[in-house]
Amino acid sequence: LLSRTPPLKGACLDTIRSAVDSYGARWGAPALRRALQDARPNTDSPGETRTRLLLARAGFPEPVINLPVWDPDAARTRYLDLAYPELMIAVEYDGDYHRVSRRQWRLDQARRDSLRSLGWDLRVLTGLDIKRPRRALDALHRSFVHAGSRAPSPSNWTGRTGAQLGRSLRPPTT
Repeated sequence: LLSRTPPLKGACLDTIRSAVDSYGARWGAPALRRALQDARPNTDSPGETRTRLLLARAGFPEPVINLPVWDPDAARTRYLDLAYPELMIAVEYDGDYHRVSRRQWRLDQARRDSLRSLGWDLRVLTGLDIKRPRRALDALHRSFVHAGSRAPSPSNWTGRTGAQLGRSLRPPTT
C-alpha cells in the first residue's frame, strides 16, 4: 500500500492511520496500529520490508528506502532497496524472480557491476538470509567497520538472540 507506485490512489501513511483509527478497539485494530509503527513509505516489496525490520532488530540504523542513484552506464536512475548513503553501503533484497531467468540474472549483474564501480558496497540478502541472518549481518557489520562507522554488536544476532531474530515474519499457516 505504501510503495512508490501504490495500488490505491491517495494511499499514504496518514490516510491508512486514519482508517485504522476509525476501527477503535475492534478485533485486529490494535495489531494494525502496532504494524503501522514499522511501516515506511516507498518500500516496494515485502522482502524489502522484512530486510529493513531485520536490520532494525539487529541494531543497525534506519536505512534510506529506495534511494535514487544515477547509473551512467545505463544512463538511468537506479533505486537501492535500502541504503546508507553516507557510508556508500546498500542492502538489496533479491526474491526468487531474480534467479528464474537468464535475462534477469544478467541485468542484475550488470546493475551491480555499475553500482560497485561508483563506489557502492552492495550486500544482497535472500529469503534464507531473513530466516538465518547471521551470514548477512556479519557481512554488513564488516562493511560498516570497513567504512569507518560504528556497527552494532554481533551479539545482537548470535546465539539465542540470533535464533529469535531470524524468526519467520509470516503468520502461521493453518
